[in-house]
Amino acid sequence: MKKFILSASLLIGISCFSQSVTKKYNSFYDRYEYFDPNGNMISYEKYNSLAKQWEMYNVDGSNISSNTRQPTQYRDPQQLSISGLGNAMTAKQNKYDNNVQQVQNTVNSISHQINNLNVTDEQRQLIHDTFQKSCVNEVNRTRINYSSANETNRVIQWLYDSVNTIIKNVTASSRVSSNNNSSNYQNNSSNDYSSDSKIKANYGRTLPVYNIAIFDKNNRRLKDETIITDSYVIINENRIDFKRADGFVTYRDFYNKVYNEQKKGYTYSSTTGAVFIHDDLKYIEFFTNNLGEGENYTYYITPSGNR
Repeated sequence: MKKFILSASLLIGISCFSQSVTKKYNSFYDRYEYFDPNGNMISYEKYNSLAKQWEMYNVDGSNISSNTRQPTQYRDPQQLSISGLGNAMTAKQNKYDNNVQQVQNTVNSISHQINNLNVTDEQRQLIHDTFQKSCVNEVNRTRINYSSANETNRVIQWLYDSVNTIIKNVTASSRVSSNNNSSNYQNNSSNDYSSDSKIKANYGRTLPVYNIAIFDKNNRRLKDETIITDSYVIINENRIDFKRADGFVTYRDFYNKVYNEQKKGYTYSSTTGAVFIHDDLKYIEFFTNNLGEGENYTYYITPSGNR
C-alpha cells in the first residue's frame, strides 16, 4: 500500500509540473530547454561529458545549485530512521532493569522480615546465612532471563518458598533439641522435616534406575527416554554418580542442601545443576539450573516411584 501511495504521489507531482513547464529539445545547442506557460525560457539542461552528468543552468548561463530541485531530478530518498529500533532496545533494557530491581527488592524485603522474626539471635543469624548461601548466591550464579516477567516471577516465588523452608528447618531443629531435653518428650514425626536416614543408609550403593523421564520448565512430562544399557545412581554425602540413558557415566558434586517440605526431600546445589532426592528414594531429579525447579531429568529408582 505504501508503494502504491508513493507512486500515485509522484505521478500527480509530474502531472502538475507538466502543466506549468514545457520541455523542448534544442538540437542546435544539444540541450533541453524549459519554458513557462507564456513561452519564456526559464532554464536549460545540458550534458557535461567530462563530469558525465546532466547539469541545469539559468537563462543567463549560471549553473543552478545541485541542491535546487530540477525538472528532471527527483529529491533524494528520505533517510531511514532507526529511532524505532533504539526505542525498542531501550524499552527492553528498562524491562530488564525493572525486573532485576524487583528481585533485589524481594531479597531486601525477605532480609527485613528475617530481622523481625520472633526467634533467637543465633537462629536469626543461621537463617540469614543459609538464605544468602542457598538462595541469593544461587540467583547470582544462575543465568536468568530478566527480560521475561514470568521468569522473574518464578525466581521471586522460589525465593519466598526457599526462605519459608529455611525458617521451618531452623525452628524445627530447635524444637527437636528442646524436646530431647524435656522429660515429657514425645516422638512427633510431623516435626521431622529432614528424614534422610534412608538416603544415608544407601550411601555408596548402586541403585538401579527403572525409568528416566524428561520434564519441561512447566513440569510437563515430555517423554520417557530409552535406556540403552542398565542405568543407575550412586549417592554419597557430597556427590552423586549416575549412568544416563545413553550409557554415559557422569556425576555431580554437592556443596549445599535445602529441605523441600512440600516434595519431601532435599534439593542439593551443584555447579552443573541442582539435584532433588526424595526421602524414600522413589526418584531423583537432575535439573538444568540451580534453582531446583523447571526442566529436569527424573530418574525413577523404584518401579512405583511416581512423582
